[in-house]
Amino acid sequence: MEIKMEMWKEDPSYYGGDELHKAKKEKIQKAMEENGLDAILLLKAETVRYATDFYCKGYRPFYEPEYLSVIPKGKDAVVGHTSGSDNYRIQIRSDIQDHRKLPGFSKWGDEVVKIFKDYGINSGRVGVELLPFEMYLQLHNEFPSIEFVDISKIWIDLTVVKHPAEIEHLRRAVDIAVAGCNAAIEFVKPGVKEYEVAAYAEYKMRAMGSEMTPFVTNVASGVNSAIFERISTDKVIEKDEMVIIDLGSVYRGYTGDVGRSVCAGKPKDIHKQMYKVNYLALQEALNTVKPGNTCADVDAAARRVIREMGFEKYEHKFATGHQLGYGLHGSPSINKGVDYVLRPGMVMALEPRITMFDHPEIGGTHMEQNILVTETGYELLSKNLPFDNELLGE
Repeated sequence: MEIKMEMWKEDPSYYGGDELHKAKKEKIQKAMEENGLDAILLLKAETVRYATDFYCKGYRPFYEPEYLSVIPKGKDAVVGHTSGSDNYRIQIRSDIQDHRKLPGFSKWGDEVVKIFKDYGINSGRVGVELLPFEMYLQLHNEFPSIEFVDISKIWIDLTVVKHPAEIEHLRRAVDIAVAGCNAAIEFVKPGVKEYEVAAYAEYKMRAMGSEMTPFVTNVASGVNSAIFERISTDKVIEKDEMVIIDLGSVYRGYTGDVGRSVCAGKPKDIHKQMYKVNYLALQEALNTVKPGNTCADVDAAARRVIREMGFEKYEHKFATGHQLGYGLHGSPSINKGVDYVLRPGMVMALEPRITMFDHPEIGGTHMEQNILVTETGYELLSKNLPFDNELLGE
């Protein structure tokens, strides 16, 4: 007897909504048309999820890549997956019609060749964000008439200005991250281990609806704050040490990323001085945020304060900030030489930092705000995360 199997349908896990799903698909097709692309090949989990809304299982860092998508011009996306648990999930919790089980990553080139042939992609321009060299050689040999084009800049322009629905998801993500940071601050005291503070914050965020943490929650105390150790260790927080907290949440795919510094006891004068300079640098960066200014302008404003107040040696050695959206540390970064012009609808994190790496007994400070660029300046999204008045000397 033949048994007919019919799959029921549900929305994708942590779905952003039909309006946003439709808008993203249309934006991608429009970008392809404007840039003369015949197809796009995506290999990053966060971009596959952005393009298709299929939930890509938390971007598991200890696995090989698990997802790919090919988007032909004028057609719906094809999605490939390696996990057997996705066989039914992709049928039930997505609108993807063409989905394929993939072999191990080293054999993905064979599957991409099959997809290209099935859709008649044998010449023209194909946009890629990431393409392993071995796969490139295989595709180039199979399709010598295809020109592979880096779409990094195209993808930035496609995603940097947020749809109203994306902004609402980001507001919620930031609110959750703020609650987690406030919980961490509340839990900091001498005798507690860094990872205990992190666990308390992560429980709070998960209980409020965060899918996961987009990076390892960072609670860095004492010497760890002096070098900005990017994890939470088994170190016990000591009395009167500086403690850096940097954490994030993910809501419907969108990331909130905030940070603060506190003292586990009575701060020394140097702690107050360092904290105040960090605070003023952040405020100057915020004051520079307005349409027409560049990412480099905002970065320079923060660094200027730190240098003028005598902490140049200890200023952050990387970007002053980054975009927020899908994934983490989105481009364009808020950094030297990044002349990307700010536009209304961009959402970003600003995070200048001072770390006294050669004075472990002093430590470091970090503070991070999330903002939405508006027509006249910015709207503060992380507004319910106060600064430490004692460290500010108030």
